[in-house]
Amino acid sequence: MSFEEMVVALVGAIGAFALVGYLSAKVFGLIKTWINRNKSGVPEEEFNRLARAFMEHKKDTQRRIQNLEAIISEDDSTESLQQEESSKQIEAPKESIEFDDSENVSEESESNDNNKNNLRNMLRE
Repeated sequence: MSFEEMVVALVGAIGAFALVGYLSAKVFGLIKTWINRNKSGVPEEEFNRLARAFMEHKKDTQRRIQNLEAIISEDDSTESLQQEESSKQIEAPKESIEFDDSENVSEESESNDNNKNNLRNMLRE
């Protein structure tokens, strides 16, 4: 056996040994997780601490939501009151409508005549 053949055989043996070791480690890891599948990953003490923190967070969130809803409802109620008041003012019916035809017509015609004359004078100048 020459030196080159011995190096190739040694590299092949080391590679095979590494491959078998890697595969066996993965198989043993799978077996270990299968055995420990029923055990909880979080200790009871830590679980209780996390549960308390979650409940506090939930209460804070509920309180904030209620505050925001109260603010929104106050804004809506004031806007709706203002709209109701303004609509009441707009919708107030008038009892009667009076027309003064004789006076307004004569005054309007006189003012229109004066305006026309003024425009004509301006154009001539």
